[in-house]
Amino acid sequence: MSKTYSGKDIQRYAGLAGVRKRSSVYIGPNDSSGLWTILREVGDNVLDITTKGWNKKGHIVIDPNKKGYWVIDEGPGFPVEVKKFEDEQGRSEKLNTFYVATGLTHAGSNFNSDLISRGVNGVGIKCTNAMSKVFSVWTFRDSSWYAIHYRDAKVHKQVSKEKPPKIPGVGIPKKGTIVYFEPDMSLFLKGSKLEVQDLVQWATISSYLVPKIELKFTNVKGKTKTFVGKGLEEYLAERSEELKASSTGKPFIYRGDFVDVAISFASAEGNNIRSYTNGLFNSSNGEHFDAVMEALVKSLKPFKGKLEYTPKDLQDGLIGLVNVKLAAPLFDTQTKQKLIDKRAHDLCFDPVFKAFEEFWKKNKTLATEISKRASLLRKRTADFMADKKLIKNVKNASKGMSDKFADVNNSKTPVDQRELYIVEGDSAGGTAKKARDKSYQATFAIRGKPLNVLDATMDKINNNKEVSGILAGIGVGSDSKNAGNIRFGKVIFLADPDVDGYHINCLLLGLFWKFTPHLFDEGKIYMLKSPEYLAEYKGKIYYGMNVEEIQKQVGSSKVDIQHIKGWGELTPDQMAPIAFDKGARQLIKILPPKTADGKLRFEALLSGKGNYRKELLGIVNDEDEAKSKTSASKTPANKNKVAKKKSSRTTKKAA
Repeated sequence: MSKTYSGKDIQRYAGLAGVRKRSSVYIGPNDSSGLWTILREVGDNVLDITTKGWNKKGHIVIDPNKKGYWVIDEGPGFPVEVKKFEDEQGRSEKLNTFYVATGLTHAGSNFNSDLISRGVNGVGIKCTNAMSKVFSVWTFRDSSWYAIHYRDAKVHKQVSKEKPPKIPGVGIPKKGTIVYFEPDMSLFLKGSKLEVQDLVQWATISSYLVPKIELKFTNVKGKTKTFVGKGLEEYLAERSEELKASSTGKPFIYRGDFVDVAISFASAEGNNIRSYTNGLFNSSNGEHFDAVMEALVKSLKPFKGKLEYTPKDLQDGLIGLVNVKLAAPLFDTQTKQKLIDKRAHDLCFDPVFKAFEEFWKKNKTLATEISKRASLLRKRTADFMADKKLIKNVKNASKGMSDKFADVNNSKTPVDQRELYIVEGDSAGGTAKKARDKSYQATFAIRGKPLNVLDATMDKINNNKEVSGILAGIGVGSDSKNAGNIRFGKVIFLADPDVDGYHINCLLLGLFWKFTPHLFDEGKIYMLKSPEYLAEYKGKIYYGMNVEEIQKQVGSSKVDIQHIKGWGELTPDQMAPIAFDKGARQLIKILPPKTADGKLRFEALLSGKGNYRKELLGIVNDEDEAKSKTSASKTPANKNKVAKKKSSRTTKKAA
């Protein structure tokens, strides 16, 4: 650190140079998500002018040269007149409004708080410009086309009349605005690339959020997909049909400056509200979801009376979406599963709460019905709570778990951020205990194969210490008033990556399915997708599903490769990135079956019906088939005559 502080230390970045220098402040991480952000900023402009009634069409094209992107609309175009603007000293200077709107930060038309817009700070499209090697805009205004061109975020060619380019697969538009840009890859991390799935998700949800728009996306191969604007009401109708759920009363619809909410009070299993940030799906919800649910609970207090229920009880049966519009949002991981940006809570809660209050004033009967339904759900308990002997066993097991259970050591870690790993075997349990992050990860070691509870009597279950131990480990049953609650946001199965390990995973799935089925609805049950091989080479650890994959990573066939037979064979340093590192591990979320038939298939797969599993795997022999013909014919799967060839793929789907 310099010992002196002088004028030499003060720097000023003109134009867009400051954005390039500290781009993460504006676009978030300089990786693949940042690439998507600078494309989305231009796409969001198309949605904004559509929302204002100025446009009906948008088209995003990945240029065949794979370097750039085109974004086209049929809106009114940018103004191109010259007008006076004040500089930092209050002096007036004449500037072309087209240049101001595309090349100067904190300048634009959306500063009026009455406008509903995804960009209200006059930065968005300028970030795209700042992060591009080539940035060109053509706009149709006053019966003529005008253009402005930038190179490395500096004006390359001033505003002038210019014919628009012929866009690959689109041609020449008759009006509107055309944006073409080539990201400056030197400003992004090596290996960054646009994730097309992000674009498809954005276009899909935008078709519901912005009615009457026609969005098109043309990929690098020239194939075009069209997304027709429908509206939030249609989203709810389609999701209800998909979930085979009927609705109660009128749906709640709110469209605001920073958040859109649509909720149907339906008969669906569990909570089916999907969370989005700028049109991108957040599988683990986040601050925006929490704010909306808090607003729902608080708004229903006048109708609660003496009824008892929890926020989770109110959420059961809901279908809908929450989409927050936020600049440079902050997520828990690069996969954007959960929004942890505190700004989202503040932006969502107040307007949504006020909207709920107005909604319930007009729908008082519905408010009462929803409250009563939540109260009835509260009275429902998990199956095991009906058996007093098992309750006693679980409570006893919770008192002597120190040898098996390594808990989170930070009491301030929120429950939804805690993770419990159920590990097979004492040896693997010891390794996992050392490899975890103690601040939010706990481990529970099981010994041997758990009891198949789906095919056992309650007497047998009551006498099984492993069952009561597992239930005690996750915290179920410790509070009789909240029997279904657990102490973790994720429960992750960490069985050995072999056939026996897969069998143990099935038995654990059966146990959780019988006693805590709501955890599947809440998306809390996971299995680790583990590699089967590893190698240490020049101080670095490589993982892969086969030998060839590791050899390719290392760049040499002369490397000592270890087959991962069991977790107990690994060191904590080897296990940590596979199982415990959020940025490196791969988890499989186990969601519940959507239909009654699917539920029966799921239970048949997990229960003691060995022949059904063999049939799915294509290994049923004639003797097995003859023995099970009568019982198997009653299994739903046989109605569809599951072929022997539909082996592991069907099994994977069922799980």
